[in-house]
Parts: sequence; C-alpha cells; structure tokens
Amino acid sequence: MSKWADLPHDILVEIIRRLSIYDDFVIFGAVCKSWLSVYSLENPPLSPLSPRCPWLLLAEENEQSIKESRGFFNLIDSKVYNFKLPELVGKKCFGTSYGWLLSIGTDFEMNLFHPFSKHLLSLPPQPYFSDSDSEVDDRNFELDPIDYTDIYVYKCVLSRNPWNFVTHEYDCDCIIMVIYSNYHTLAFTRPGNKAWINITSQSRCFDDIALYKGKFYAIDCHGKVFVCHINDDIAFTEPIAFYNGTEDFIPKYIVESSGDLLLISRRRGGSYLLEEELIEDNPIVTIGFTIVKLECSTEVRSKDEYKWVNVDGLGDQALFVGGNSSVCLSASRLNGWKANGIYFTDDNREFHHWTLNGGGYDMGVFSLEDGSIKQHYQGKSLSYFSPPIWNI
Repeated sequence: MSKWADLPHDILVEIIRRLSIYDDFVIFGAVCKSWLSVYSLENPPLSPLSPRCPWLLLAEENEQSIKESRGFFNLIDSKVYNFKLPELVGKKCFGTSYGWLLSIGTDFEMNLFHPFSKHLLSLPPQPYFSDSDSEVDDRNFELDPIDYTDIYVYKCVLSRNPWNFVTHEYDCDCIIMVIYSNYHTLAFTRPGNKAWINITSQSRCFDDIALYKGKFYAIDCHGKVFVCHINDDIAFTEPIAFYNGTEDFIPKYIVESSGDLLLISRRRGGSYLLEEELIEDNPIVTIGFTIVKLECSTEVRSKDEYKWVNVDGLGDQALFVGGNSSVCLSASRLNGWKANGIYFTDDNREFHHWTLNGGGYDMGVFSLEDGSIKQHYQGKSLSYFSPPIWNI
C-alpha cells in the first residue's frame, strides 16, 4: 500500500482525470490519504461523470434541507451517500441520462444539473400550454408555485450528453425533450435556446418518450406510438403503431433494449380512497408489469405492418422506470443487480397528495421470472413534492 501512497501527485491527477464512472471517482478517494487529497482537489471533476449503475436519489428531508445535502442510495453496495447539494434545495427533480437531473424550482427556474460534477445548464422557463379553443392561458389560473411544478413537467429525455468532452463546452446539438402541461404534450429545446418549441401532434396525453435508433419515440395513454421529426425549429409527430392490449389509465413506458423498442405496461392495484380521507400507506401499489416489443416488416408502408410481440423476459437486462428516462442496462456488468427484473419508483403523482407523507411508498423490483416484488431500498423516503427517482 505504501507504494501506491507514494505515487507522485501529477500521476494521480492524470489517473483521476481519466476516470469515466463516478463510482470509480469515489473509490479513488478511499484508497489512502494521499489519494484522498487529490480527490478533494479534483472534486468536482472537470467533466460530468455518470454513475456506474443507477443511483436512487432520495427525497429531500427537513433536516437535510438545512444541511443542503441529498442522499443517494447505491444499489451495488446498498449504502446511502450524502452529498452537499445546495443547488437542489427545494427543487423538484426528474432523472434524465448521463448522470444529469432536470431540476425545477418553485420560482419556475429550470436547469439541467449534474450532481456529481456540479455542472449546471440553465434552460428556458417552464413551457406552458394555451388552450386555443377557450383562449385561456393556463398560467392565469391562481395556483401556488408548487402546483405549477406539479402540473407542468412530467418527463425529460436527452438525445445525447449535453456536455462535449472534446471542447469542454455544452453541446448545442443536444435535444432536450419534455412531456409537459396538464395535457401531457411534447416540447423540446437545446442548450443555449431561449424558449421551448412545441411539437405538433395528433395526440396529447403522452406517457413516455424514448430515444430509439437516433430518433425520439413517444407513446400516449391510448397505446399509440409516434415517431418525432425534428428539423431545426420545426417539429411534428407521425403515428406508426397502436397497441390495444392496455387501458388508458394504465401507465406505459417505452425503452430501447438490445435493439428492440419495448412497451411496458405497469399494473397497479389496491384500495381506493374515500373523499377527504388520508392514509399512511399508498392506496394504489404496483402489482406487476407486462412487456411487448414492436416488430415490423423490412419495408413498412403503413402502421398496420407493425405488430406487437409478447416478451416473457429481459434476459441479462434490468429495466429502470419511474420519474426518469426509462432505461434497460446489462445486469452482468456488476454484481448486485437483478437480471430479468424491473426496478421501479413511485411516479403515481395523482395519489401522492392522498397519503400522509406524499409519494415514495410504491417502490421495488419486479421479477419477470416468478412475478415477485421485493424492495430495493429498505428505508422510507417520502415527499409530496419530489419523491425518489433514478439518477442514471
């Protein structure tokens, strides 16, 4: 160990600057005192690093608000790591990708924030939807700021890492797409843009977005799948398929897995609430998932040439869904993950205000092998405003 501790400072700096995974960055600082000193100097790193596997960003707690820290649960070692993050105090967070979070404050400010490198990219103010039929601007309704953040954004997906590792600048070609408004419509922007751009579509009530083979795909609550065409400031959707094996009220996710586009339906069950009644546990909890994949002929001429095929398992893959970009990852890369499983967080926002402590009850990992559900986080992490999400 003494030989490792005696490595010159310049060499240690070169080593740490070549790390690409944040978990390795943390482990680097734990080797010995001399390595810890370099870790402290280089923390945060020059470039945003992604976690090796999704970390669970826990809900903000009262005592943590004072300390300006947030807890992250690591699935690999089942430990909670606390980081000083004043940038997230009082913010509602959504998971995107490449380690970035979308944060929204009660002041309507929106940012892409990387909690491990502290990089912060300011985004245009929250998009809003104006109902052209009634000519009423939704922002005229008398709501508290916290209500706006609950209504206006539901999902955020990135086309690529917004940080360019070559130029060490933000990548203006990165597309940041969101599902927003109480109509669940689509909009996008890019780093440096001054406003959000609406995406014209035949549908409104979108549940999820996925990047698949270089294009954005979106699914609405009815089971219709659309491909998004974006050309500079002009954007529209084109319907390509329809899945009629689900109900409108069943949450749906889409994700790329091993070259396929998967549609995941989340089944919930439980007791419904009486009017004005609050209970300690979430009344509606996840009881299972079903998966289908989209297949098509070599030359697709109409949406009727697409077909849905049942998927019984994910093989080596593990799926992460909730208030984040849905993602499928290889479970064999590290020990500690459950292959052929779906890791989920509580994104049933309609029921968060009916529980005594908000959302965060309905979390776990669903086994596609035997249909069992187990907890991935044994503690309690609850919030009306910003319950736990995956940081991917």
